[in-house]
Amino acid sequence: MSPEKRETALFQDSGHSFKKPGFVSLRYRFILITSLMLLLLLTSLALVLGILQTRTIQNRIERQGLAIAKNLAAVSVDHLITYNYIALEKLVNQAVNNPEIIYVIIHDKEGKVAGYSGRPDLQNKVMTDQVSLNAVEAKEPFVTVNTPESGRTPVMNVAVPVYLSGSRDQWGTIRVCLSLELMHQQIRQTLWSILILGSMALAIGILISNWAAQRVTKPLETLVKASIDAAQGNLKQSISIHTRDEVEILASNFTFMIQEILAQKQQLEDQLTEILQLQQYTEKILATMSDGLLAVDANGMVTAINPAAHSILNIPNGHIIKGCHVLDYFSKESPFANYIRQSLENPSSRNQCEIHLQNGEETQVLLTGAGILESNQKKPRQIIFNLNDITVLKKLEAQIRQAQRLADLGTLAAGMAHEIRNPLSAIKTYVALLPKKIDKPGFLEKFQRTVPREINRLNALIEELLELSRPPKYNFKLTDIREVLGQSIELMEANFKSRNIDCQWDISNKLPRIIADTDQLQKVFINLMQNGAQAMPEGGRVIINASYQEKLLRIDFRDTGHGFPPELAQSIFTPFFTTKARGTGLGLAITHKVISEHGGQIEAKSKKGEGSCFSVSLPGKHDVELNI
Repeated sequence: MSPEKRETALFQDSGHSFKKPGFVSLRYRFILITSLMLLLLLTSLALVLGILQTRTIQNRIERQGLAIAKNLAAVSVDHLITYNYIALEKLVNQAVNNPEIIYVIIHDKEGKVAGYSGRPDLQNKVMTDQVSLNAVEAKEPFVTVNTPESGRTPVMNVAVPVYLSGSRDQWGTIRVCLSLELMHQQIRQTLWSILILGSMALAIGILISNWAAQRVTKPLETLVKASIDAAQGNLKQSISIHTRDEVEILASNFTFMIQEILAQKQQLEDQLTEILQLQQYTEKILATMSDGLLAVDANGMVTAINPAAHSILNIPNGHIIKGCHVLDYFSKESPFANYIRQSLENPSSRNQCEIHLQNGEETQVLLTGAGILESNQKKPRQIIFNLNDITVLKKLEAQIRQAQRLADLGTLAAGMAHEIRNPLSAIKTYVALLPKKIDKPGFLEKFQRTVPREINRLNALIEELLELSRPPKYNFKLTDIREVLGQSIELMEANFKSRNIDCQWDISNKLPRIIADTDQLQKVFINLMQNGAQAMPEGGRVIINASYQEKLLRIDFRDTGHGFPPELAQSIFTPFFTTKARGTGLGLAITHKVISEHGGQIEAKSKKGEGSCFSVSLPGKHDVELNI
């Protein structure tokens, strides 16, 4: 079998061809590259030697021509001064005895020919060719190389002006024309020598490269056949090559690699079995878990949904949602669709929050959170929404809070008794005195002034108690807290001005919109500012700061009033507890209740004589109400 057919057979097995179009054997590539390198080397050597030899011979001829011309100039100066053309003609004829000199010309002061070797007919004539004109006009020795019109061999023209000793007056010009034929003949001989030796070296190099290529390609053919068998699944093979070089190491490494691949294949099969079992286990967990799971990719296409999510979102279990866009199942105006849309636009901003689902007349409350699965490039690949139905829990929390309120009524009873006793005593006293003093001047006027006032006082107390104890009925909606604070400050401006109070505020532009009851929050803010104003009867400053940090919206109300002892900070929100001379002590209790119903906290800090600070913290989560 020929080498080409053997190489082709190595790439064909079981009807499958592994030989690609344009395939060239490694041996032929090696021989071709070696030949090209030798040709390049020989060509470069011929060019370099030709240039160097040409430069060397040309410099030698140039020095020879200058020497001859300068000698003739020194000898002919006296003859040029005396116009002795006979002597000059004799000099030029003697100079051409050198075989490399083609002709010698001497021009006189006027540029006429005073002597021309072998051409006496041109004596006393002016030569008009460009070479002669350039030579006569030359003031310094110069050399030119050109090709005469009559021949193809280049010649060298050397021109030397003739000057008297110690003078710059030019009395003539000596011209010597030298042949370069000998130089070109030597260069051709050199090139032929290089060509002959180079051809021999190229032939020897091809033979050596062929031998070296065969020594490498034969073991490689064995490796190629083994790799083809391995590609077809035959991994149980061993290669034995003994070349004592890198090819032997390659064969050994190939055998080791095949063994490692075989071991990795077995390991991957075991891992695949484990992954399949884990997948079945995960599917069972998702199918039986009570929390809903909804997974979407970066484009919003549903990649996974468990039965609990079907039930929570009121999507029938038999309805295929996987592979569809998640927003196709909710109306565009749906806040839940807006929540998902915001999650897709900015996945990192989705935190755990509550979502209210309105199913007919019932409200379903979900606690949801979003997790991100990232790709290898740290980009969001999938977003997983966890849906937890906390409707029952919310109802239990409301029942517990209601029960706590009822339990607190016993505690409130003692405070109520104290607050109600005073107005009732006044009313009782006036009622008892009514029969006796009805005709007394001024009594009825005092009666009509005092009894309604105490009754109104009792009515206001009862209204505050009802507000504190009744179940909350809030109108929660997306609220701009900056707008609520601004409106509250505007309502208090007249009060502050009348009390000589300077109101200063610093409200951040980055406050998020939150779910809140606008009226209730406004009532809280106004109450806190009124408490601060009442603590400064002689005037002062109210400072309001609002910021958003660590997912909490914080609002501080500071005043420069009389303050209260720090140990009273824990009791300040207890109903009927007050530090004022007048008041029921229910305002801050109601404020605490409103903030608690919003899922926030309020705390008080103060020091006697140094003012007070009430800090309100509200969760900055984007709770939305969902209607489906």
